[in-house]
Amino acid sequence: MTQIILSADQVQVVVGASEAVELRDDQGKLLGYVARPSSDTEVTEAKRRLESDGPWHTTEEVLKHLDSLEQG
Repeated sequence: MTQIILSADQVQVVVGASEAVELRDDQGKLLGYVARPSSDTEVTEAKRRLESDGPWHTTEEVLKHLDSLEQG
């Protein structure tokens, strides 16, 4: 895997972001996205939800429901 070392300022942008960060070259061309790291609180909440009894829905069920809302 190729690694790029970020400057301290760049690290702060990624860590402090509330959503994905766009990576662009010096001409402004989009290269990709970097997701900010999950906080300890977010990880704890995700684990709590995984341990719950549900209800659980498949992606297909969710998409079908969303489609029905658009039709409705």
